[in-house]
Amino acid sequence: MAERDKTAKIIKKANMEKFIGNLSGEYLVFIPSADEEGVSFRKFSNKAPALTEYSNSYLPPAKCFLFPPVWKKFIPCNIEDMEDQGENKAIFGVRPCDAQSITLLDRVLHDNAFYRNKRSRLLIIVAGCNFPLDTCFCTSVKGGPFSVKGADIFITDMGDDLIVEDISGKGAKFLADIFNATPSDMDRREEIARESHGMINETLQLDGLPEKLEMMDKVFERDGVWRKLSEGCSDCGLCTSICPTCHCCFVLDDIMDMVIGEIGAKAAEDWDPCMFNIFMSAGLSGPPPEGHQRLQRRIMDKFCHAAKALGQPFCVGCGRCIINCKEQLNLIETLTALNNLNVA
Repeated sequence: MAERDKTAKIIKKANMEKFIGNLSGEYLVFIPSADEEGVSFRKFSNKAPALTEYSNSYLPPAKCFLFPPVWKKFIPCNIEDMEDQGENKAIFGVRPCDAQSITLLDRVLHDNAFYRNKRSRLLIIVAGCNFPLDTCFCTSVKGGPFSVKGADIFITDMGDDLIVEDISGKGAKFLADIFNATPSDMDRREEIARESHGMINETLQLDGLPEKLEMMDKVFERDGVWRKLSEGCSDCGLCTSICPTCHCCFVLDDIMDMVIGEIGAKAAEDWDPCMFNIFMSAGLSGPPPEGHQRLQRRIMDKFCHAAKALGQPFCVGCGRCIINCKEQLNLIETLTALNNLNVA
């Protein structure tokens, strides 16, 4: 990822719609807008200005713009505007955690033609997170509220002004006629970033967790631990549906013929992530897994197997699963409990 080695620009927030409008000549632009779900991405219109002060959208941009239709059958959401018609799309106001999630998906889905085609036509305009929530833990998973990972253009909200930086090179043509930011502008920008970073209350030490999770399989009575951690979970699957990195629906096509041959055509209508109790979770044989076993699979996939393969957990610390859990289960508390276990 390119560093901030290009000239930063500054524009008045009042002129933001003009900047977004300039993108419309080459991209179908989507902006964060308030709706009944909280915040969602909608097609840009001068009648509906983009939000700049919001914590995160209910659905992550990756799920809206890069995922196959089978995923949309699970959760009710109004994302018809995002259906792919072959256009180049620009997403304005993506939060750093969500942009980082796309970089992780890039690493594991680079061979998937569906994903690669949609990803190649996407311009990502990231807005720094000035006010993280107490459910955010992005700094514990190699991210941060002002991380540029995954950004083509990065924007900092300075109040009346916006600092705009071309990170990937794709934004140069749209910023050519905008005034350069001054050194004092950049000093203020760095101050805002430091203040935001200091608002992240949760710091998890996850470096040794993959090895600890593996050890639990060998020397610990794991069922008792996982049963306790999963108490209260209703297995609704919402955490996986709104997670910006959960992507098992992409493997569905790869194994569907085998699954249909085993259990029938109904399999083609379902998406079965790790927190569900349908066919794929059972491995096509044996009894369906219990709730604590599904939680174990989710944690192992994200914080053990992926962490060892990719060098970091497959989680960006966005906190969506914490905020939206109907049973008020808290991933931070789960990871802390696992970290504190003595499995020697």
